[in-house]
Amino acid sequence: MQKTFLRIALLLGSCVSAYGAVQGAYYQHFSIELDYVLMRRANSQNKHLVAAAGGPQGIPIAWTPVDCRKEEGKPMVESKDLVHDMHFNSGFSVAAKIYPSISSTWEARYLGGFAWSGQKNRNCPKNLNIDGNITQFTYDYNYASRVKAVYLSKMYTYELNYWHHITPRYTDHFSVSGIIGLRYFDIDEKIKMYFTKPFDGIPQTSRYRIRTENTSFGLQVGGDLEYNPYHFLTWGLVVKGGGLFNRDKQRTLMLDRGNTIVHRDIDKSGSNFAYFAQVFPFIELRPTKHFFFLFNYQVLYVGAIATASGNLTFHGKGDILDHGGHIIYHGATGAIQFNF
Repeated sequence: MQKTFLRIALLLGSCVSAYGAVQGAYYQHFSIELDYVLMRRANSQNKHLVAAAGGPQGIPIAWTPVDCRKEEGKPMVESKDLVHDMHFNSGFSVAAKIYPSISSTWEARYLGGFAWSGQKNRNCPKNLNIDGNITQFTYDYNYASRVKAVYLSKMYTYELNYWHHITPRYTDHFSVSGIIGLRYFDIDEKIKMYFTKPFDGIPQTSRYRIRTENTSFGLQVGGDLEYNPYHFLTWGLVVKGGGLFNRDKQRTLMLDRGNTIVHRDIDKSGSNFAYFAQVFPFIELRPTKHFFFLFNYQVLYVGAIATASGNLTFHGKGDILDHGGHIIYHGATGAIQFNF
């Protein structure tokens, strides 16, 4: 009878080991993680870029394209149209992790390689104005026939983190960790508009360009909550946030009369305090001790920065530097982690 009970206990123990949480925290001393990331740049302060001029003079309304029949001053192109056209873009992330003990992890990570682009074209014969009172002081931006607007956006970020595992990872069904680290962002944006207007029967094009650059550095804190239903599976939630010292600048160049006249040439720089927040649920699969598979969907918010759309102004001199911009990035990640 005692032998029978012993056999049952050993059998139950092997089942727990096979299907329950892992006994022991880490199989490895360090690891390398390689990620493929699909992410989208979303959310932006909307600005009217191009407005209706009030109808082409001397041309019957019936000859005007339907989408050009708008009252004077009504928006024809908005920055949100360009942001909406920024589809999911592929980037990558790499990370190196060191495990000094069962209760700590050091992590260095890079996320980047993104270059989003949104574009809008308008063809309305002599019925397109740049949206603002500077129209009256220009030639090609007043009663233009064609407009091409392009929004370009790039982002990359570094982080160095220390994870303190309040309860060791993979040992119990639940694990809790605290995170503290350093964070760096580089966010560059550009809006370019090309206005085409006939001059003596020959189309001529002038360009308006605004570019913003942000370099931000600061502290981040966060936490990680994990559930380990089986030895090969973990899912959880990571939350991070922090403050940043941001150094930014904007450069505006507005040319007229077929790019032969400089109407605006502005170069402004400054600094401010920005902030960010990041959250992502994740799933981790561990088929062997040598490599893991990881999947997550992350949302990253960066606020109080200079964006290209936020610094567009078509009134007055336009020599401003607006730090009130904000961007949301979101997307999915698939990764493989090699353990050594």
